[in-house]
Amino acid sequence: MTKDTAASVYVRPDNTAVITCPHCNLQKIIKTEPFKGRKHKFKAKCSCNNVFTVTLEFRKRKRKRTNLRGTYVNHSQDDSSGNIVVRNISVSGLEFTSYDHHDFAMDDELTVTFNLDDDHLTEISREVVIRDIRSSSIGCEFVGSGELNFEGPLGHYVMH
Repeated sequence: MTKDTAASVYVRPDNTAVITCPHCNLQKIIKTEPFKGRKHKFKAKCSCNNVFTVTLEFRKRKRKRTNLRGTYVNHSQDDSSGNIVVRNISVSGLEFTSYDHHDFAMDDELTVTFNLDDDHLTEISREVVIRDIRSSSIGCEFVGSGELNFEGPLGHYVMH
């Protein structure tokens, strides 16, 4: 019995996921209703006796881990501003941490500005709305993310 690294598996629209054994490539379809709405990690054992970790990913969009320094202006709180570190990004939003004093609230409207770590150090400045507040991070949705642009610099960066 061997152990492999974790594999992320995206949940399909029909609430199933295809798990592939990294040792023998045997695939199995599982129902994901019991795990719905949150990331879930578990160990799987294949019929070839290989044990591996599976992480179910319920996100609708690919998310890229980053460590990009930038700034924010909180228009909902008298244009207060500060420094941020963008921890991950997708074409529909981002997650950041801020070490400045802040009193972020749900639905606050901000402008975030940062440079990608691509060849051109492309500057991104986007309007966002806070959708999730955790002790160490702030989750934001891009304003107008219903009209996703996979062709621009941000879409290219996230997808490649």
